Amino acid sequence: YRADDALWLFPTVYKYVSETGNVDFIDEVIPFANKDEGTVYEHLKRAIQFSMEHLGKHGMPAGLYADWNDCLRLGKDGESSFVAMQYYYAMTILRKFAEYKNDDNYVKQLDKQQEELGKIIQKICYDEDRFIRGFTEEGNVIGKRTDAEANMWLNPQSWAVISKVADEEQGEVIMNSVYDRLNTEYGAILMDPPYHAEAFPGALAVIYNAGTKENAGIFSQSQGWIILAEALRGHGERAFTYFMENAPAAQNDKAEIRRLEPYCYGQFTEGKDSPNFGRSHVHWLTGTASTVMVGCVEGILGMRPDLYGLRIAPSIPKEWEMFEIDKDFRGCHLHITVKNPGHAESGCKKLFVNGQEMKDNYIPQTVLTDETDIELIMS
Repeated sequence: YRADDALWLFPTVYKYVSETGNVDFIDEVIPFANKDEGTVYEHLKRAIQFSMEHLGKHGMPAGLYADWNDCLRLGKDGESSFVAMQYYYAMTILRKFAEYKNDDNYVKQLDKQQEELGKIIQKICYDEDRFIRGFTEEGNVIGKRTDAEANMWLNPQSWAVISKVADEEQGEVIMNSVYDRLNTEYGAILMDPPYHAEAFPGALAVIYNAGTKENAGIFSQSQGWIILAEALRGHGERAFTYFMENAPAAQNDKAEIRRLEPYCYGQFTEGKDSPNFGRSHVHWLTGTASTVMVGCVEGILGMRPDLYGLRIAPSIPKEWEMFEIDKDFRGCHLHITVKNPGHAESGCKKLFVNGQEMKDNYIPQTVLTDETDIELIMS
């Protein structure tokens, strides 16, 4: 129905298994929505197969009805770079489960598919200082640098970093482009400039005023992804800036502008092209809480579990000299102290677990105890 629907399954399952350590979950049998049943692993393989069988003419996932952006209809056979990056990331996750199950032939298949997809995205989607948004089924490029409207989009840039489609140099360039072009005092707008006179037929966002909703509004859910992307690159200052710009509790002195409950996110905030810049709308109807939680916990605080343990990789403002975290993890209580004497944004100089120095910032589950004392000293 929508090109991204099945692909959200991958980070969801991976984060559940990594947090709980319940790897047996991937062998649990669960019904499909319509008929029959299969293991979670089979559900994931079928989700990959769905994207494989619904590709556009360039070899990226077809647009179908829409992708995450309901107001961006690229056409059934159009292609979304954002979804292509999700698909790339999904194969990274499924490969971890395939390795765990010793499904060697499938690992090779995933590696081949992912390499081919990565080359396609790099070849046709990178445009000097940004990744484009996609292609219509007629073959028109959406989000190219020379477009008069909507030439810079937020989600392809953050997901290029999250998925690791972008290399280090590209990550630096596109994140700077986002900060320079899309960031505002209330968060990053969805795209720029708004649609007005140059909208293609599938750009349904043009029905909204400039700066409103999908037409260059500040979508709250997307803020979590840009927080995470900057944190993954070790840019703690920017990650925390993006968090604070859009955090409801940080706007109590702007209540007459925001006009929304101070304890919840709205779906969107009106962007810089709106005369009501900063006003938020549609309380509760958003997945923002989960994306921002991931951006803050895994990104800024750096709590990054995997199948076998926990990596701690904070990305914080330089002024933070230390902070503490209490975390219940796989039946153990972790008391984590992070010290930052050099006022760094990221990096690990030393990590101690119950007084024992680790070789880097990774903690295998095997060294955890019922009460685990952890100290990380940033570089």
